[in-house]
Amino acid sequence: MNLHICEVTPSNWRAVAALEVSPNQQQFIESNAYSLAESMYEENGTSVGLYDGDTLVGYAMYGWYSEIGKSVWLDRFMIDHSFQGKGYAKRFLVLLIEHLQQIYQCEKIYLSLHPDNNLAMKIYESFGFRLTGENDDNGPVVGVVMELLINKEI
Repeated sequence: MNLHICEVTPSNWRAVAALEVSPNQQQFIESNAYSLAESMYEENGTSVGLYDGDTLVGYAMYGWYSEIGKSVWLDRFMIDHSFQGKGYAKRFLVLLIEHLQQIYQCEKIYLSLHPDNNLAMKIYESFGFRLTGENDDNGPVVGVVMELLINKEI
């Protein structure tokens, strides 16, 4: 595997927009087309494609850094349905956490997810994310907020 993260550009945005989760997961996350538009028109959002070599397998959107809280949002993260079940989610989550730490030198990473998305919640919990007790209702999908505290001694 040659996993890497590439910004969405005029040459790959259509392929990123075409990625989809499985039909039984669609209520859990906004479409990539919606997310791409959000990252284009809301300040501070960055959209990236998740690649294995030349193959696009997923999408993520991050940003909204807070200097006061030394925090950043991993606002979207998905693996296309045809690549699910192959370990990509965990491997890319490692890369994304490292990527966000390098860019922002953050102490906290926030994300939100649909409260019924049990599989995603288990994956995030295995990385140390914990529920904050807050809700995120800034988009069409209302989610529960999770937080990862970054151990600076690692």
